[in-house]
Amino acid sequence: MRDMLSYLAAALPSPTGPQARLLALQCALRADDRGRTQLPPGLLRGMHLHGEGMWWRELEQAHWLHRPPLSSTNRAATQLLDATLLSPRPGRRGRARAADWALRTASAPALRNQGPGLQLAAVALAVHVSPGTASGTADAGQVARSCGLTGDQLITALEQLATTGVLNAWTLDAAMDDLAWQTVRQ
Repeated sequence: MRDMLSYLAAALPSPTGPQARLLALQCALRADDRGRTQLPPGLLRGMHLHGEGMWWRELEQAHWLHRPPLSSTNRAATQLLDATLLSPRPGRRGRARAADWALRTASAPALRNQGPGLQLAAVALAVHVSPGTASGTADAGQVARSCGLTGDQLITALEQLATTGVLNAWTLDAAMDDLAWQTVRQ
């Protein structure tokens, strides 16, 4: 999952918004070996990404995916265009579990009514938490890039995650760009 977030941070233009990044994450993890996805309407509704939002256009304008006309199954079909995603990668079952984990993490009770920026930040932080612990560390710049945020926007997101009860505490060593945090155990 860390690798996928790092890949998306590099592959998507920096102004790509959090909705588009969450959508790209799900598409990348759910794609078949030819880069095709079919996202069910319920998944998109649950992510608050249903309809013809700008996030689809952002990904198309970045030449990251193509959306054929709506199919008769009413699923959002996409064709990923980045050759990196078509090269050998972890098995589909593992990617499906990762997609489900990202979806559950982004829609945790404390995040359900929050915007996609906070949801994506929570996912980006959660991938750096060691199993069985509630603490994590990461390079703040990498976390910010994964979320499409500036350094100041990341600090605002961290403050909001603490306010909403996702994080107990966080610290940033600005000189070293080291970020550390404690999550609230669920």
